[in-house]
Amino acid sequence: MPSLAKLYNEFQDKDFVLLAIDIQEKREIVEKYVKQEKLPFPVLMDFTGQVAFKYGVRGHPAHYLINGKGELVASVLGARDWAGNETRNLIRFLLDQDQEE
Repeated sequence: MPSLAKLYNEFQDKDFVLLAIDIQEKREIVEKYVKQEKLPFPVLMDFTGQVAFKYGVRGHPAHYLINGKGELVASVLGARDWAGNETRNLIRFLLDQDQEE
């Protein structure tokens, strides 16, 4: 999550939204983690697992990139360095595409 926080901090003033969804954990555990890690983005709770089911999540972590039109443009299963140059360039590209339309 630290690299997601870095990514969010870099793009938060642009038309970029980052939401984390915790799946089937107790609220107290999640709130403690969010506070401890000082996560700057919202963490939503999927208590029943229905959101994960609708997105076809089969492992953790799972990441989905959705453009400004609400279309799924990419999905990533597993850990990733979200603060790396490759990812930052992808986010810039997607943001630029949304602005052109």
